[in-house]
Amino acid sequence: MNKNFIGILFFLISIQSFALLPPSLRCISVVNNGNINLNWNIPTDISNFNSYYVFRGTSLSGVYVKIDSIYNVNQISYLDVGVNANIQSYFYFIKSKSSSNIYTVSSDTLQSIHLTVINLGTGLANLSWNTIHTPSLSTTSIYYRIFRSNSVLPSWIRIDSTQNLQYNDTVKVCHDTVYYRIEIRDASNCYSVSSVDGKLFEDHIAPITNGIDTVSINRITGKVIIGWKPSPSLDTWGYIICHGSPCLALDTIYGRLNTQYIDLNNNPCIATQTYRIATFDSCNNTSLFSENHTTIKLSSQLDICENRITLNWTPYNNMNPSIAGYKIFMNKNGGIFNLISTNNSTSLDYVINNIEDNTTYCFYVQAFENTGQKTSSSCEVCHSVKKPQNPNYLYIRTVTVVSDNQIDLKIYTDPSVATTGYKIYRTNSLSNTFNFITTIPYAASSNYSYSDYIVNTSKSIYYYKVMNTDSCGNVGVTSNIAHTIFLTGTSLGGYENKLEWTDYGDWAGEVLSYSVFRSINESLSPTKIADISPSLPGSIYQYSDDVQNLTESSGKFKYYIKANEKPNSTYNFVDESNSNTVEITQIPEMFIPNAFVPAGLNKEFKPVMSFVNRENYLMQIYNRYGELVFDNKNTDVGWDGRYKGEIVPSGIYIYLIQYSKPNHDIIQKKGIVTLVN
Repeated sequence: MNKNFIGILFFLISIQSFALLPPSLRCISVVNNGNINLNWNIPTDISNFNSYYVFRGTSLSGVYVKIDSIYNVNQISYLDVGVNANIQSYFYFIKSKSSSNIYTVSSDTLQSIHLTVINLGTGLANLSWNTIHTPSLSTTSIYYRIFRSNSVLPSWIRIDSTQNLQYNDTVKVCHDTVYYRIEIRDASNCYSVSSVDGKLFEDHIAPITNGIDTVSINRITGKVIIGWKPSPSLDTWGYIICHGSPCLALDTIYGRLNTQYIDLNNNPCIATQTYRIATFDSCNNTSLFSENHTTIKLSSQLDICENRITLNWTPYNNMNPSIAGYKIFMNKNGGIFNLISTNNSTSLDYVINNIEDNTTYCFYVQAFENTGQKTSSSCEVCHSVKKPQNPNYLYIRTVTVVSDNQIDLKIYTDPSVATTGYKIYRTNSLSNTFNFITTIPYAASSNYSYSDYIVNTSKSIYYYKVMNTDSCGNVGVTSNIAHTIFLTGTSLGGYENKLEWTDYGDWAGEVLSYSVFRSINESLSPTKIADISPSLPGSIYQYSDDVQNLTESSGKFKYYIKANEKPNSTYNFVDESNSNTVEITQIPEMFIPNAFVPAGLNKEFKPVMSFVNRENYLMQIYNRYGELVFDNKNTDVGWDGRYKGEIVPSGIYIYLIQYSKPNHDIIQKKGIVTLVN
């Protein structure tokens, strides 16, 4: 009995051991049309094999249905057709049956991977799925491989791997349905593949633009350079540059990393130029245009008269970080540009004083921000400083007295230098201030003349100087100081006229001589009576004129002095200058005899006269009875003692003699004369 029990027990243990060896289910894959393919490993003991039974359920704990029997022990896969595993997940296990109709226990139950894709609306696809077994089979990889396709007939591309049961994918399509599937490998070299899921994705998100860093001007070419940082959006295809206000498209730059543009069409040296930038991607999504960036327009004004250059410029706006200020650079005559000043961000002008003549100044202004890494430069502006020129020479050739109320000036100057005119100044003493009297306009001539009528040459010497005025009204060159000859004269006793005069000044060739001219009575033809050699400058000259041989004249003498210039090589002029005219009158003298003898030595009666004006001469003789016996107006004719052809008797007779002074005053003399026969 004990032996039979032991044998039965051994048989039951053997049968039970055989039932615990089902096939090893390893992979479950969703294939085309939602069919499911199973992969397993053959059991280790197949000696008593009859068949495999495949069971399917819709939940892990749900009802499982035997769906098929497989009688080929070497078959290791099974395709479950007609299920739609793209809609839901299915659970499978397999049992083996022996030839003795004994079933093994179930294999591991595997769940098909059901993939769910959600379009998050932000350009991201959210993927989530289930594991095929919990816990994971020891032979299953820990990594899920993720595949993507943009085609209904998939061309799968592996995009990533993960250990998680969800994944976010950045979708880069403009308008398309994107499909995904998941795979995980088993050590037996089979793969569990998920269902396929896809969603329509539309890209409406514009790439990010960093905006313009700066717009600046290449000072050599005068062209605007626009610079910016690359967009952080990797799908950026390029950038759109617009210009002006309103902003019109100027050009398109392709390539995310192309970050510079040179505007070859617009001239920033004439007017400010404004630019904005936008970014676009492969779907032609375009960002908003950035803030305006406008070039700096530098202007300058040269003020020759104030001896300065004034700079002013337009502000640079929207620099990021904020603008800190402006640097002003200058060079002279093409030399190196040097920083001459730094202005704060609100100071948009600068003045350069004390500019130098015959110098070319060039300037540019550079805006800079707080970190000092970004700058924007203006165009260069230049000025060639040519200050108003002055004549190379300005010379008073002569000043000469024309009359008591007229002095004529002759001026010689450089005609090649245009001025606003020549100012004439006058004084009657070097100790006094020169007074301005007139301006002679510039006429591109070498020689100018001027007549000064506000003078009294009989009273004073006059000094003159001439100054040119440039286009700024500033006095430039001053001429020599020229002055008139001032002549005075007096009548001395003994028939002598004394003259005294000042020297002439100022000739380049000095004075050769002074000529003394005299006219008698009212003669209009003066006669030169002497030449006097010059003495030292500033000398006073004197001359005495003996007029005793000129008593027959009326006693009225006029004199003037003429200065004669010595020939010279400075200006090659030989000029003259006349003094004022002085008039000297000798005192008329008359000797009247008191008796005469017609038959003797004194045969006629007539006065002896010196410097008497004969034009009003009259001599009359009356007898004692008041009867006129002689009447004569000729100074050369005397009374011979006759009346009506006969010698009058001896006796006393009355005379009346009338004549004029040199100043035409009438003088009458009365007296008696004794006639002796």
